[in-house]
Amino acid sequence: MHEKIINRIIALHRYSFVRITRQTLIMIFPIVFIGTMAKMILKTIFKPDGFIYNIAFLDAIPQNVLRIIQFMLTSISQLTLGILGIYTVYMAAKFTAKRYRRDGKFAGITAILTLLLMSYRYGNGKSSPQFSLSFYQRLLSGNSLLIVLILGYGIGQLYRWLTPPKDGDNTNALPLLQERSFSSMLPMTISLIFGVTVALFLNSNTIYHAWSTSYSTLVTTAQEHRQLWLTLLATMGLTIFDWLGLGVPYTSMALTSGDSFTANLNYALTHGTPWNVPYEFLGSSLYNSFANFGGDGLILALIVAILLTSNGSYMHRVARWTALPTLFNFNYATMIGLPVVFNPLFLIPFVFLPIVNILLASLAITIHLIPSTPYPVLQGTPGPLISFLGTNGNWGILIFTLVLLLIDIAAYIPFVKMALVVENRLTLAEQDVISHEKND
Repeated sequence: MHEKIINRIIALHRYSFVRITRQTLIMIFPIVFIGTMAKMILKTIFKPDGFIYNIAFLDAIPQNVLRIIQFMLTSISQLTLGILGIYTVYMAAKFTAKRYRRDGKFAGITAILTLLLMSYRYGNGKSSPQFSLSFYQRLLSGNSLLIVLILGYGIGQLYRWLTPPKDGDNTNALPLLQERSFSSMLPMTISLIFGVTVALFLNSNTIYHAWSTSYSTLVTTAQEHRQLWLTLLATMGLTIFDWLGLGVPYTSMALTSGDSFTANLNYALTHGTPWNVPYEFLGSSLYNSFANFGGDGLILALIVAILLTSNGSYMHRVARWTALPTLFNFNYATMIGLPVVFNPLFLIPFVFLPIVNILLASLAITIHLIPSTPYPVLQGTPGPLISFLGTNGNWGILIFTLVLLLIDIAAYIPFVKMALVVENRLTLAEQDVISHEKND
């Protein structure tokens, strides 16, 4: 059974889109890692509601120094994660065009222009005396990774069909450069017309609002509802969105407001105990306390499983580099680097393990093995500590949470082992291709 699954996954890599996607994710990983680290440091260390900021008593830092540090880290995160779509669409178009010996650089530039046209907010700032540019951030950031990859791949294919192949290595000679420039006119024109057409639809408030709020609606449903089945369905929707690269990859979603949350908190403060709060199965309590170890999909468990089973592999290197931000629930670098997004091997545990955790926690609350978690926690609190701090230090719930984490790690290990086999076989296949090319 395992061998059949492995062979099917390897067969998928014969499709050009799958191969281009993997190449693109590898290339953008350093950018994502730097942005994720900057975001993690900003949120946990240099924000007043940050976990490390409070436990390390960093409020002694002068405010002017703190503002400078916050500005620097915010700038790094916004110019990496905030415009990740631009880097992604360029690399996807470039790799696709180069696969068919077409002009990858012009294809990448065309892809960037098309993406900017698609995300441009027409008419915004019309009343302003100075010209200003405004874009729909959801397209430019990592929130629409699948859409951006498809766009880059499609533009690369357009160059494949509408431009001649590149001959020789010296394509930067002036006559050849002139030819490259003119041959790119037709695919660039078609791409830009497509970008403007899409922008006309997105600039419709109704269409854009429905698209842009779909993910936040799932977050609200998963965290604000008191009905367990709705929390489970919304949680499944969130993890599927994240696996498809359509989620919000670097925003903490811990809920600390709402009528139900406030009612639970007031009860706990009044009675001095987290037991028997009015809404024991509130989505935010269940989700953040038991399904958020290293962010959505329990990525912290995946990291530990990789570190235990894959010494010396590429996955092991990625896990070591991204373990720290993942511990504080900033997992986007891990999602891209391994990768988890678009990886069918990790789809089942990524989507269903959080559901299992929530169900087990709900059962434990029902039989009064553990209390609910009514108290708010600090930004960047490590996932396994959220339930402990959310009950103001209940040791029973900490033990229960650690047992859940061990179960999650054990559940991820078989999938990690299959992923390692796939990685090794793909590496051997690539080496064979390189050796054949050298011999030819």
